[in-house]
Amino acid sequence: MRSFRTLLGRRRRLPAAELEKRYNLNQLQKFEAVLTRHGRSLRGFSSILDFGCDHGRLTQYLFSLAPRARVCGCDILGDAVAECRRRFPQGRFVKNDPEPPLSFSDGEFDLIFSYSVFTHLSEANHASWLKELGRTLRPGGVMLHTAHSYEFVRRAATFSPEWLEVCNVPGDVDAFVRLPHRYHYVVDNPATPEYGQTIISKEYVITRWPHYSGLTLIEYAEGAIEAYPAGCQDIVMLAKEAP
Repeated sequence: MRSFRTLLGRRRRLPAAELEKRYNLNQLQKFEAVLTRHGRSLRGFSSILDFGCDHGRLTQYLFSLAPRARVCGCDILGDAVAECRRRFPQGRFVKNDPEPPLSFSDGEFDLIFSYSVFTHLSEANHASWLKELGRTLRPGGVMLHTAHSYEFVRRAATFSPEWLEVCNVPGDVDAFVRLPHRYHYVVDNPATPEYGQTIISKEYVITRWPHYSGLTLIEYAEGAIEAYPAGCQDIVMLAKEAP
């Protein structure tokens, strides 16, 4: 049997591309874990949208993980969409504006997910996008989105306090996390006020996201994805009732 030291030595020699792949798949496994707890799997969906797909960091694996699905992605960055179109011609990728609507039909997808999109939206913009994504979700379908909550603040305070400065969190972290139903938002660039750094309390998500989206909250997985140095991200699962 190979020793742990031997395995560790091999791990240290892994190329950067392999380490990135492992990082990405670890995050997708967190989404899969939430789905599995509710009798679902990536392999079971027929039409998937990666909202805020960027350059396809997570999208690229869906073609093998969900082989029966039609895979789509959208992003506000035109160069990212162009790269996805070039690299993944089997998918459909569209550029969207900073605000809704999307160029997809009502009920087009049975799975919509995003990673670290709702960690950057203004309060009004995030409510509009939840409503729009709910429109494009098929009855019986589900949405999975990540968010920075107070658990992110607690984790960052211990392991990467510089992130609290980025998010303009005051020095008294304990007092901050005791505030209920809070939407904390800081604009990065005044030229693009729709985007910045966002921290949303768990209570806010539980009470308001079902109203904004028109969907049912199925699970709130606090601290589900480790994201050092940016603390951690929660996963929120919502579903549209079948007729």
